[in-house]
Amino acid sequence: MKRRLRVLNSVQYSIQLLTALILLYFTINSNTPERIIIPILLIIGWTLGFYQRRITRVRVNKLRRKSKESEFIQEK
Repeated sequence: MKRRLRVLNSVQYSIQLLTALILLYFTINSNTPERIIIPILLIIGWTLGFYQRRITRVRVNKLRRKSKESEFIQEK
């Protein structure tokens, strides 16, 4: 179940990044380049979400390791 959630999150973030990049491309090539701020903000939001997810995953993994180590010590 955890692996499926990780795959789902990765696919979701990839689709969001792809959408922002396509929007950026079409905005640059359009007659209204002043609207370029929208895809740039989307890319910044994607980047922040990506790093937030990495930090959260590292913290959760540390907590899991500590929990397993304390269970192992208590069993002895």
